[in-house]
Amino acid sequence: MALTRLGWDVLTSGSSNRLTNLKWITGKVRAGDAHTILNELGRRFNAEVETIRKDWSWGYAYRPVRGASVASEHSAGTAVDFNAPAHGLGLSGTFSGAQVKAIRRILADLDGTVRWGGDYAGRKDEMHFELQGGVSKLARVAAKINGGIIKPVGIVKPSKPKPAKSNRPTDYKDLTVDGKFGSATAEATQILMSQIGLYERAIDGDAGKYTWEAVQEWLNGLGYYHRAVDGDFGYHSVIALQQFLAKKGHLDTKRWLIDGKFGPATVEAFQRYLNQQNGQ
Repeated sequence: MALTRLGWDVLTSGSSNRLTNLKWITGKVRAGDAHTILNELGRRFNAEVETIRKDWSWGYAYRPVRGASVASEHSAGTAVDFNAPAHGLGLSGTFSGAQVKAIRRILADLDGTVRWGGDYAGRKDEMHFELQGGVSKLARVAAKINGGIIKPVGIVKPSKPKPAKSNRPTDYKDLTVDGKFGSATAEATQILMSQIGLYERAIDGDAGKYTWEAVQEWLNGLGYYHRAVDGDFGYHSVIALQQFLAKKGHLDTKRWLIDGKFGPATVEAFQRYLNQQNGQ
């Protein structure tokens, strides 16, 4: 059985019945005590640190740690990223001093069951929070939450997140919906994946392996894609994208089949979705 660095068992499918939706993020986390604690973390973070943008925040994803071979805590459904574009991987000091104090207060109240990526000794990951301590400790803290013992110290007006300064664009000119997957659509895809913390390479409009890996990971986290994240955007990947676009109302399944073909109708639907996200 594959384990993460913190000892959680890896869940290989986003459709696992051990995963459940978390209101603060786009995606899922592990059900049960893990959900209870991550939900309380999100509630407190949203109230005391910074308003959470759900479309900038993430949970389960079946993948390794960036730049390593070991499974990410996200693969166990025991980690969340809040406001990823505002607190990019490798950046430090993306929170104010007051916000850091609030984060540490929340973590102390959760009795060490949550580790913050801003405390990593090496590469910082300030968007990232992960569960630690084992199932018995999680159960004790979840019981305190459910019993109303853990409460906010004081609600403050949280700030609104802003994308961190970088040389990456944060939006793009609205795409022409023409069913052609050219460089502009590829760049928009890269920007969206970058905003949600899944793409960390050059935004160059050249949709290669790493762009499609990010899209597969995104669809995996949403529960539509259940195969290897390998950058090979073939039949099963396209099926997952079509199902997602149909669910969002961009692909009219009365006119077009969910057939695994990345043709003009699917590209048009994806372009409409990308335009809907632009500048949000």
